[in-house]
Amino acid sequence: MDTHQITELIRHRRTVKPIDNAGSSNYSEREITRETIELLTANANWAPTHGLTEPWRFCVYPTKQSLVDLAVFLEQQYRANTSEDSYNEQKLVKMLAYAKEASAAIVLGMARHPGKIVAEEEVMAVACAVQNLHLTATTMGLGVFWSTNPIYDIPSSREYFGWLGEEDRCLGILYLGFPVNEWPERKRGAPGDVADKTEWRE
Repeated sequence: MDTHQITELIRHRRTVKPIDNAGSSNYSEREITRETIELLTANANWAPTHGLTEPWRFCVYPTKQSLVDLAVFLEQQYRANTSEDSYNEQKLVKMLAYAKEASAAIVLGMARHPGKIVAEEEVMAVACAVQNLHLTATTMGLGVFWSTNPIYDIPSSREYFGWLGEEDRCLGILYLGFPVNEWPERKRGAPGDVADKTEWRE
């Protein structure tokens, strides 16, 4: 296994949103095949997991019509479950645009195993699964955006996505699409010096 290739892959990964700041699509019309999504979730399935609980769950929206259905549901949930003080029409419009402009979406669930592993560790395991998926997508030139919103994780949303356990969680939605432009450069520059984040005790 080539360490240099793995390093380059990790450093080449980017977040690619379905729309840019002006509201134009960042994704092309190129279809994402079922086989591609199956490979993404299969690699996600190899994430580390304490107690072998494998808590990650995926609800896949692979077609334009299914994404429209998802957008309709999200709009209903946002309007019905957002307080007047928190309601933001621009945020709603952007959330719906993510679903409508994506080529596919994967809703992320955490299936809780009460009493075996603490919840925080189950969330960590799902995050590791997402990293596996995102790195695999990067090798394909496939853009990914991890969207979060409180309405994704309310009981009626979890029920809609099929996660019925009392302590199950919805941890967000991954939107996927092939970028319409060149693979983006890193906007924020190199990360801060890892030496500033590391303490050696020798």
